[in-house]
Amino acid sequence: QCIASIYEQTYPVQHYLLYDNGMLPKIVLKPNQHTCVFPKPIAYPDKDGRRWLAAVPHLINEDVTFFCNDDDWYDPDHVESLMEIIEKGNDWAYSLRKIHDKFGNFLFNDECEALGDLHEDWNNPGCNFVDWCMWGMRTDKLKGISAILGMPGFGCDREFYRVAKQMFPKYGTTKRHTFNFRLGGNEGSVTKEFFEAGHKRMKEKYGDVMPWKK
Repeated sequence: QCIASIYEQTYPVQHYLLYDNGMLPKIVLKPNQHTCVFPKPIAYPDKDGRRWLAAVPHLINEDVTFFCNDDDWYDPDHVESLMEIIEKGNDWAYSLRKIHDKFGNFLFNDECEALGDLHEDWNNPGCNFVDWCMWGMRTDKLKGISAILGMPGFGCDREFYRVAKQMFPKYGTTKRHTFNFRLGGNEGSVTKEFFEAGHKRMKEKYGDVMPWKK
């Protein structure tokens, strides 16, 4: 689903498929698809270590870089909508996200956690962030701060967002939920109940319409 969603983008892209631990699925590559296989584990056993993320912008010759987990996917116009903002002279841009269960069934839009500048995380006052699969950034800019993406443990996306805003203040958001996040990807994955509690809190605070939708 992830691979298909990138192939179906309305904006022309070059798709780099990164495989860890020498595991390469049997797929027929499209002209714009390229594979990179690490013969030994990179992300594991350091479960949350994402050193390959930190390396990617230094290994490709593309103007803008996007990421997508293998269990998540994009709406067809995800890249195009972000590029519309970047091509106006911005260094990066981010979308919002939809939440799905582990089987891919839509649950709700995320209106309480990964909202960037629109609102702080309902469960972490003072913390604003976006998932690392929600943004696109000019590759020359990303090279300077990509090491943050390789931080072990929880929270690299939060630190990356904080530094990106400070280093590259020319950015924007589509305010559209074009990234699809699947729950249950690992043992520490956030739960459906987490979002239900967050949405309840947000509704109590703002009513049925969130401030950024008015």
